[in-house]
This record gives sequence, C-alpha cells and structure tokens, in this order.
Amino acid sequence: MSKIILVRHGETMWNTEGRTQGRKDSSLTEKGLKQAFYLGQRLKRENIDVMYTSPLKRAKSTAEIIGNIINIEPILEAGLAELGFGAWEGLTVKEIQEGYPDTLKAWHTAPHTAIIPEGEGLETGQARVSTSINEIIKESEGKNILLVSHGSIIKLYLLYFLNMDLADYYRLRLDNCSINIIEFKTRGPVLIKYNDVSFMDIILEGEEYGQG
Repeated sequence: MSKIILVRHGETMWNTEGRTQGRKDSSLTEKGLKQAFYLGQRLKRENIDVMYTSPLKRAKSTAEIIGNIINIEPILEAGLAELGFGAWEGLTVKEIQEGYPDTLKAWHTAPHTAIIPEGEGLETGQARVSTSINEIIKESEGKNILLVSHGSIIKLYLLYFLNMDLADYYRLRLDNCSINIIEFKTRGPVLIKYNDVSFMDIILEGEEYGQG
C-alpha cells in the first residue's frame, strides 16, 4: 500500500516577521532547522522511497536535512514551488493594507477572487501543483513519496484532492513542518493524516526528560 506524504518547510525569518514570501525567500531560523531535523526523525518510519522538493531555498534546505536522516537525495520539482504573490512578496500585512486595501479585503473574504498584482492566483496555482503531483504519482507508482513544499500550495492540493471549493482556502491550516498523508487503499486514495505536528511535542518532551 503506497502513499504520498506532503510536508511544509521549517520556520523562516519572514515567517517570524509576518512577511509574505511567495517566490521570494528567506533562510530557516534556528527553530526551523530544529523542526526539519525532528521531522526527519519522524519520517524514518514511513519507508519513503523517493523525495521531491520545491526548489525554493526554505523548502530545499528542509528537504536536505530530512534527506540526510533518511538517506534519500531530494529531487527538485518546480511544480511544488510556493504560490506567486507578486507585488506582495516581502511585505507585511500592514504594508499590504496600506498599499492594496481593496485587494487585501478580497483576499481575506473571497481569496479565489483576489487578483494580486503580478501574482499567480489560486486557480492557476492549484492547476500547477495538481498537475505536478499527479505526474509524480504516475512516475512513482507503488512507491512511498515524500513531497516538501509550502503552506499555500499544499492547501491548494488538499482542496483539489478533497473536492473542496477554492473559496474554502482559509478552512485549512498548514503549520511549519506539518505532516499530511494520503494513502492509496483498495477503494482509492484516503487522507489519513492532516497538519500533524504532534511528533514535535513528543520529541521535545523526550529531550526535556533526557530521553532524546
């Protein structure tokens, strides 16, 4: 029984500053590096056969840390790159509010209708990632696949997989280094794990009591 595991990259400097990242990048924080390490330890028991990663630095760095632990070299896949946020990239919500108040309102209330200047858009991003992942699944049939990507793009794929509307974008949450697993069962693929970061608490508790 094969599966695909989708994980988000570790915490970045821009995550802590509340800046929109998109295709622009910032490095993993010390916490982000630890999150990636803990994630790699957790993934050792998933019997992963192949790993693909977004080429953006924050995802690639996360994938390389995981790869060193599970002994798999990550393969770069452009289709897993984060949603393009155009003119908003590098800006805080306050800065976006000052420069693009109407578009930000649309993004918060009806994200599928928001047209971000120079941005990609939810529909386009969803088509990109679903095509990419479907091709990976076809090429790696019967294998356990790890995909290292980004919050928005993983949400878009899960909405696609669950046949949910793009208007439901904000109904899903993706934490840094969270695990999402789709297992291919006899009756078809099933989402068996969503936004799981519980393993980090377990590892941290073990370290606190000298068990790690």
